[in-house]
Amino acid sequence: MAHSVREQILIALRQRTWYSGQELAETLNISRTAIWKHMQTLKEEGYQIISNKKQGYQLVDEGDLLTPIAIEQWLTTARLGRHILHFEELDTTQRIAHEQAQQQAQEGTLVVCDHQTNGRGQLGRTWHEAKNEGIAMSLLVRPDVPMHQAGQLTLVAGIALAQSLRTFDVPVTIKWPNDILINGRKVAGILTEMQTEADRISSVIIGIGINVHHEQFPEGIKDRATSLVRESGRTFRRAEVVATFLNRFEQLYTQWLELGFGSFVSEWETLADRLHERVTLRTRQMTASGTLLGIDETGTIRIETETGETRFHSAELIYWEKE
Repeated sequence: MAHSVREQILIALRQRTWYSGQELAETLNISRTAIWKHMQTLKEEGYQIISNKKQGYQLVDEGDLLTPIAIEQWLTTARLGRHILHFEELDTTQRIAHEQAQQQAQEGTLVVCDHQTNGRGQLGRTWHEAKNEGIAMSLLVRPDVPMHQAGQLTLVAGIALAQSLRTFDVPVTIKWPNDILINGRKVAGILTEMQTEADRISSVIIGIGINVHHEQFPEGIKDRATSLVRESGRTFRRAEVVATFLNRFEQLYTQWLELGFGSFVSEWETLADRLHERVTLRTRQMTASGTLLGIDETGTIRIETETGETRFHSAELIYWEKE
């Protein structure tokens, strides 16, 4: 990933406590005046930088930005997140990611924004997003697998996201098929959409919304939504959360391509919410209740009902009355 002058300045400031303007000017082959101007712009963007005539410049705090350079510092991936498009505000990151896919953008392209005004969830629901408080991102992948397996990526992404958030000591669980919960309340959701050509997958767009700093929620969802900050009481850098997910998802995505979804069953069930408890499930044709047994090697949910074990490929677990 090519770096702009400002990004190169940030990389340099991360390496040392103090960096003189003259050293930076010589390293980047620009004037000290240009260095000063770039420092002012970085401050305006949210970076806390102090200066001292004798010692130079010091990066005190990088704030909570979702810029490519902020995310990149935490990345260890080979492909995912190596091309990042950042927006301060969008209707939905899914739209931009679909456009990127049609323009033959490279696999691993990530679209991320600070404020999503028309985010979408499963079944056309609206995803609530507050400015600079959450994460809205869409990841483009191009798996060479049969079309019927594309939906499994929702579950693989769920495992990766849950495992990533647990590294921050947040006790998340997975509500099949696409929600991440903390203490029974939704903190993140996943929306997977596919583009096809003839009888093959052209691309899969994995959209993820995460409530990070939210303290308040709209009346309609306040009893079933939560955030990382509300549940943990600690602070988070959104860029680190994004990168931690990408690092983990790349590992699981490679595993899925090589071994299939069957290798994930036990991992998913370890993270599953209400496993071996009574749940209610709804499809387009019916509503059923029973004990959640887990999933099978295709990602299909298994429920023990009065008539025995039943498997549902397309359904929704009902937790809240207004669903």
